[in-house]
Amino acid sequence: MNPLLISGFGTSIYVEKRKLVICNKLENTFQEFHPHKIDHDGIIIDGHTGNISFEAMRWMMKHNINMVLLNWNGNLLANTLPDQPKSGKLRIRQYEKYLDDNYRFEIASKITQTKVEHSLNLLLELSRYYDSIDMPRITQSVKRERQFLLKITPKNQHLGMKIKGKNLRSESSNQIKKLMTYEGRIAEVCLSQITSIYNELYPEFHFTGRKDKTNSRNYNASDEINALLNYGYAILESEIRKSLNAIGLDYAVGFLHEINQSKTPLVYDIQELFRWIIDLSVIQLLEEKKIKKSDFITTENYHIRLKEKTAKMLIEKIRKNFNHKKKYKNNKKFSYQNILQDNLQQLANFISGKKKDFEFDIPKITIQRNDDVQIREKILNMTPQQRKLSGINKSTLWYLKSNLTKGKKVMIYDKIKTKLENGMPNVSPKA
Repeated sequence: MNPLLISGFGTSIYVEKRKLVICNKLENTFQEFHPHKIDHDGIIIDGHTGNISFEAMRWMMKHNINMVLLNWNGNLLANTLPDQPKSGKLRIRQYEKYLDDNYRFEIASKITQTKVEHSLNLLLELSRYYDSIDMPRITQSVKRERQFLLKITPKNQHLGMKIKGKNLRSESSNQIKKLMTYEGRIAEVCLSQITSIYNELYPEFHFTGRKDKTNSRNYNASDEINALLNYGYAILESEIRKSLNAIGLDYAVGFLHEINQSKTPLVYDIQELFRWIIDLSVIQLLEEKKIKKSDFITTENYHIRLKEKTAKMLIEKIRKNFNHKKKYKNNKKFSYQNILQDNLQQLANFISGKKKDFEFDIPKITIQRNDDVQIREKILNMTPQQRKLSGINKSTLWYLKSNLTKGKKVMIYDKIKTKLENGMPNVSPKA
């Protein structure tokens, strides 16, 4: 994943002498890319005015570059995709699986449980660095909700049959709703915990949750955190669309989310598996303490959107996390983007009948930091006498304490970390 962000007013995209040219005369910027030598796999257009030529669009399609168009509030408006495989049989099997209660419930259940598994793993990783994460409470809540999940069982009945006037298709739909209720309850628990992190890092952004009084789906962000999340989820949605298109699945037919006009339920299904990447990316951006209220735009309706600088920083975090490599099949390392593509291919093989069984296989993320809660606590409570006996430089300790007090993420050198892990020396009052 390596998208290029184009923002601002008056950007022109065209082809000149075989090269793709992106220029903005108002901002005095100019970029050109030679054929088959462009490093970007997508172009995100977050601009207000400008133009693009038909030839430029053909150039991007020939180079397998996904073009994403965001509207004024950072949500996905449209995207162009390369031609997808001719997969009529696969789509027929997909529709059949959707109409089969047992298969649909099986796939929907695996989507839900994989999402929950990775959401909880993210919280567990974050709990090593934020003592506001209450893992015992989370564990208790999840245990209670899993008792509810055990009561949800697929109906092994034929479609169209009625028993005492009861339509089994309606009953199957009810089972899916119960599954979404289970997922939603755990999502609320997870959000309440992550909310504490957002407010610890940036209390001035006044984040209270994903819903507001004007729009329960929160398309129009009322605060800076929601603006970041909306933007990140829009990028994730475009990546999912691109991956589904490459496989040949119909994203208008999902398994967990219901079919609705003008909706893409399969995209929403697969998004659930990788939402944690966006949540982590937003937290990582906030931890750097590089953004402020002036890095956002407030519209006349008091909605919040990202300025170009903020959007670029967020995109960079998402890019790094999507390209992060984990041990996958045959113990080889693959990026999360490749893992996403492979999981979709395995799902397609299951849907088409090439595989009899299927599981989502997504390696859990491990947050690589060396300033966990215990280490941070030791630094903040270290006395001058303990610093001297530990052999830590005075200016180094002042720098660490200063940044920790401000809520910043800090880098602790291995030498200092080893001394802290071995335990601080006890100092008598007279020392």
